[in-house]
Amino acid sequence: MARILFIDDDPMTLETLSKAVEVFGHQALHAHTAKEGLEVARQQSPDLIFTDLHLPDMEGLALVSQLHNDSLTTPIPVFVLSASPALDEVERAQAAGAKGYINKPIRLNSLLELIQKHCGS
Repeated sequence: MARILFIDDDPMTLETLSKAVEVFGHQALHAHTAKEGLEVARQQSPDLIFTDLHLPDMEGLALVSQLHNDSLTTPIPVFVLSASPALDEVERAQAAGAKGYINKPIRLNSLLELIQKHCGS
């Protein structure tokens, strides 16, 4: 069982993603803001993090950079979620430390493949 942290300000997105991973036996953790996401990541040590690019209190790329530079969270793979997939955003996300970039709407089978690839379950 993998512990997956989803950081997104849209409650419907959080609910949909959480239910999808829970059906496959994974544990879903949630955060609605970048600050909350940082706290959950530091306290719960998830196996994988998915964060929206646009959060109410901080841009997702700044959050990715903080997660990447924090000794407690740097080993955790982080993926950026966004409805506006511009090539420069993909490159900036990877430069900030993201392992990948996922377009919204999210294809659940793609999400589950990423979880299996990075968590082995």
